[in-house]
Amino acid sequence: MLSNALWRTQVALHGQNNNAVLPAVLVAAASVLVVYKHFTDEQGGDPIKHFLGLIIIQMIPLVFLEMKILSCPDPVGMLSRFGAKVLLMHACFLGLRVCASPLLEIGLGFCNVLALAFACVALYKGFQLRLSSLAAHMDVCLLLLVAVCGALFTELLDFNRQASLLECTIFTASSYMEILAFMPAVWMVYKGVKKDDDEKVCETGNVQMQAAFFFAFLVPFYIMEDVISAFRVGGEEPLAALGHIVHFVLLLDFACFLLSHIYNPDKVHGSFLRWLPDQLWV
Repeated sequence: MLSNALWRTQVALHGQNNNAVLPAVLVAAASVLVVYKHFTDEQGGDPIKHFLGLIIIQMIPLVFLEMKILSCPDPVGMLSRFGAKVLLMHACFLGLRVCASPLLEIGLGFCNVLALAFACVALYKGFQLRLSSLAAHMDVCLLLLVAVCGALFTELLDFNRQASLLECTIFTASSYMEILAFMPAVWMVYKGVKKDDDEKVCETGNVQMQAAFFFAFLVPFYIMEDVISAFRVGGEEPLAALGHIVHFVLLLDFACFLLSHIYNPDKVHGSFLRWLPDQLWV
């Protein structure tokens, strides 16, 4: 019943041809907020404008995934390929927040600890990640290094810092890691699954279990990160609150989109992938 409800919801939002109107409208709405803030910024260097710009950058990978994932030969199994990497990215910036909590607070302290625990459970139980298998995720380490180096250079070029270089670098690195969190998924979907790959494709049951753990972490985390944050800042910064809400709606749309296809693989093959060559399914 739930899978049918998800399918009907995503068809209502995206149509039978899987159009990207809703994600495009959400990105456009966030862009309008940035433009409005730019023209009403009298002093220059408004942090809300920068925040809204980062929101747009964070939304782009989700839009790309919705548009391109069905073009892969095995769209249902793609979550098995990128899910652990995305969760690792989230676990790393949450770990940074928790470790830095004696120095500065990023987000809600207790919620960060709880989210980190849930991310570890999802990795361990859902994706069977063990310490011995971390070597297969060196690309995540590279992204983390890029985020930290980018944060350091950003803060070195900022001569108007109100806090210490270390505190600002940690805060910015956490933000950059979160922005890059879905880049492993973008790369995996872009690269696609080659026809002659020897890599074993997960069974539908395994993928559904992984999807359950993946989104059981992701959706509650962004409720905390976006919805609760929107209520916290809504009175003082309504545009920042709108940015949070737009981002969360896109994340929720992505979750519904992916879950509806994972739990209805027969409908994916029958309706959305009829234009693909038949030999891809042999």
